[in-house]
Amino acid sequence: MGQNLLEIATHNKDSLVIGVDPFLNGIASLIENCVNNKINNVLVYPKPIQEFLEQFKNIYFEKVFILFPDPWPKKKHQKRRVFKDKFIQILLERIKKNGEIYFATDNQDYYEQALHDLEIVKKTSHISIQKVDSNELVLTKYFQRAKKLGNNVNFLVIVKL
Repeated sequence: MGQNLLEIATHNKDSLVIGVDPFLNGIASLIENCVNNKINNVLVYPKPIQEFLEQFKNIYFEKVFILFPDPWPKKKHQKRRVFKDKFIQILLERIKKNGEIYFATDNQDYYEQALHDLEIVKKTSHISIQKVDSNELVLTKYFQRAKKLGNNVNFLVIVKL
């Protein structure tokens, strides 16, 4: 967490930007960057997104970014992936109409699973799913790493209709 959130906060000074990450190193780095760059429209929550959504039920989002979540590549660990149909459904309940979810991964299996789960969600929710050129992403640490490794980055925008 960091570069993308800072970019959004810098270009949207009248908006509140919330970062949610259970890893304290990422949060500490983000806070340091906010202080150093005098960015004061950022809030951080140091726990998993599921806990944030449960605790703050009255917050609704215009945009949510899930960029390069842990792909849990081993088959036995894939149940730990955050971007799955049930989570997407919960998230859509908290997205405003015409709101957007941005999802990026360089793990092909995770991408295919995300597309499959989005098709399941689409049966009961009014959404559009758009594959977008990854060049529109801010060059985050994980995006740069994926490019350096030669990995294809898949980038989706899900719009709540």
